[in-house]
Amino acid sequence: MQTVADLMITNLVTLKESDSLATAKALMSEKNIRNLPVIDDDGHCLGMLTQREYLKHAFYLVSQFGTLQLHKKEEQTPVRNAMNKDTLSIDPSMTLKTAAEFFIENKYGSLPVVENGKLVGILSPVDFVKLAHSML
Repeated sequence: MQTVADLMITNLVTLKESDSLATAKALMSEKNIRNLPVIDDDGHCLGMLTQREYLKHAFYLVSQFGTLQLHKKEEQTPVRNAMNKDTLSIDPSMTLKTAAEFFIENKYGSLPVVENGKLVGILSPVDFVKLAHSML
């Protein structure tokens, strides 16, 4: 039976809580990704910054300071202010069937894969599409 470890992405792009929203925005754009795990210095997963959370916070900054100040405020705002800290994570030994059920039932954009408290990968619905494509 295939597990999450067989499909997860391990070449990760991550953020620290102290990184700025401007850094996160640049990474999302440059790497063409929508979900960035936030880790501490020991590799523990602290949460996720999704494109949705980034945009929500950017709209808040615009409403408070105007569009002319957005870039400056993004540079001054740490990721910890916008990230989702209440993130479900999965274990690399979980079956792909169970992981797929999480995506179907909860509509997650991605799930951090954590082993012994440390981030070891990330799994997204796109990974399942790639798997299905390779089987066709």
